[in-house]
Amino acid sequence: MAAVVASIGGCALFGGEEVPPPCPRVSVLSEAASVTRFADGPGRDLIDVDFQGELTDVLSACVHDVADDGSGTIIVELAAELLAARGPANRDREAQFDYFVTVTSASGRILNKETFGLTVTFPGNRTRLTLLDDDPPVSLTLPMAPNQRVDDYRVLVGFQLSREELEYNRRRRRTLR
Repeated sequence: MAAVVASIGGCALFGGEEVPPPCPRVSVLSEAASVTRFADGPGRDLIDVDFQGELTDVLSACVHDVADDGSGTIIVELAAELLAARGPANRDREAQFDYFVTVTSASGRILNKETFGLTVTFPGNRTRLTLLDDDPPVSLTLPMAPNQRVDDYRVLVGFQLSREELEYNRRRRRTLR
C-alpha cells in the first residue's frame, strides 16, 4: 500500500507532472467510530467491559483507469487504523472486531457493503494497542461512466455494531455534549 500512496502522492513532486485526479471521499461514520463490548451477563459498568475499539483513521489511495470519455474504473485501496483497549473483564487477552466498508452514492444510497474481521491479541501486560489493518488493504473497484464524477461516490468505514452497541454509542455521545 505504501508504494501506491507514494506513487500517487508524488506525481507532482518529481518532474512537474500533472497532479492526479481526486479520489472518492473516504471517512469514518461517526456513530460507528467506536465500539464497547461488554462481558456476557447483565452488567454494563466499567468493570464489565471486555474490550473497546476506536477507528482513529482510514488511509486511502486510488488508481484511475479511465478513458478520455470518462468511462472506466477507479480502484480504491484503504486500511483502517484502530485503537484497541482491553477491559477489566477481558480474560483471554483477545478482542474480535468487525468493521465494514460501505460505498454509497452522493445521495447516500448504499451501493456495496463488505464486513471484515480483525482479531487483536494483547501481549504481556499491554492493555492498549494501535494497529493498521493493511495486510492486505481493502480494495474497491468503482465503475465510472462518461460524465460521472468521483464525488458521486463516498466510502464510509465503521464498526459493525449490534443495536445495543449503537444505542450505547448514542447515549454516550449525548452525555459527552
